[in-house]
Amino acid sequence: MSSFDMGVEASTALRLGALLLSAGAPGYRVTRAVKRCARAMHFDDADVVVGFDTITCTVHRGDNFRTLVADLPLPGVNASRIEALENLTKHEMHRYTTAEEINAAIDEIEAIPTPRWGPLTSSCAAGLACGGFAVLNHFSYFTALLVIIAAGVGQYVRLRLGRRHLLQLGVVMAAALVSTLLFLALAWALPHSDFELSAGFVPAILYLVPGFPLFVSLMDLSRFDFTSGLPRLFFALEVVLTMMLTVAVIAMVTDAPAPSTVSATPDPAFYGAAALASFVSVGGFAILFNASRRMTLLAATLGTVANVLRLMLVDAHVEYFLACLLGTLVIGILGSWLGQHFRVPRTTVTIPAAVVMIPGPTIYAALHQITNGNISAAIDSTTAVVLTVLFLSGGLTVARLLTDKNWAFQRTVEFRPLEEP
Repeated sequence: MSSFDMGVEASTALRLGALLLSAGAPGYRVTRAVKRCARAMHFDDADVVVGFDTITCTVHRGDNFRTLVADLPLPGVNASRIEALENLTKHEMHRYTTAEEINAAIDEIEAIPTPRWGPLTSSCAAGLACGGFAVLNHFSYFTALLVIIAAGVGQYVRLRLGRRHLLQLGVVMAAALVSTLLFLALAWALPHSDFELSAGFVPAILYLVPGFPLFVSLMDLSRFDFTSGLPRLFFALEVVLTMMLTVAVIAMVTDAPAPSTVSATPDPAFYGAAALASFVSVGGFAILFNASRRMTLLAATLGTVANVLRLMLVDAHVEYFLACLLGTLVIGILGSWLGQHFRVPRTTVTIPAAVVMIPGPTIYAALHQITNGNISAAIDSTTAVVLTVLFLSGGLTVARLLTDKNWAFQRTVEFRPLEEP
């Protein structure tokens, strides 16, 4: 085997990992995929370091080694590509032994049209996802209607600016600005008695929440994978702060009122509406993550079951944070079964199902309190947001410990042909 051939093979393994990382896959999955690829080409070992937008791969064969580094554009979320690459590495890689064969398989995956959904479908999905979130938080159907329109238009603006390669924080600011101002304009033009101005601010921009990188970062950090987890976490926090500060500025300029506590007596009618809203909202977020029809349906079904259970637990006076943990624990356990049965990556169905549980109104309350100088109340609200996200992530982590032995016991890919995929 010439040094040139070894370099080509190393480049092939790196290419696979780079594609998976750029699609938003967790660092753990990227590492295992690269190792499986290296093993298929008969390398003796592979060392992989995964960052947020960089990946380093060193492959070994005897006394020789090759180290390659890839610097990627800012990763996005492409659930369909994660599914295709995961199926290749977990179920098909044993069929290939040369770089040419593996590159041909990767070429087929890259040839799949992306994004899977067009701008109109994606905009409708964003609107419905945010509208469903408004219903889940006991806001009126009129408010939800305005949210659907404002979020849909904002998502369309986001897509157009993204295609022009505007800096992502600029895209977030512009989309949040459009959605918020449109919501205000609609509220002014279409007055309604059953309406609260502050109610629609946060639901109208929730399509901008980086739920996928946020939960992936926390899962990476739970395995002490700081190289991948910390940059993802800071990226997610930057996006959240940008969108919420944009809304805060609009709220100060327009003198929007503080969010009021919405109380509603639980009844079968609400649970029916919550089930439908959960299905629509989770399905919408899955489409935004470029999931396939099958993954969208699986995620929506899973999210409906878990979120209605969470709401019932809260209404039964179970501690809110415990209800969040139990909700995502159900998501993680059922998501593992769905992933094995339907051969889809669990993250592509569990994360969309968990995103709908993020407490958007509490985030807005914290920012509103900060801008009004009520620091003590702002600290309380911010703490509630952080704890909620941590408990949501905790449920997914515990479920992973219970259902994935390789993940729980940190088993690495053995470089031997008899290892199970």
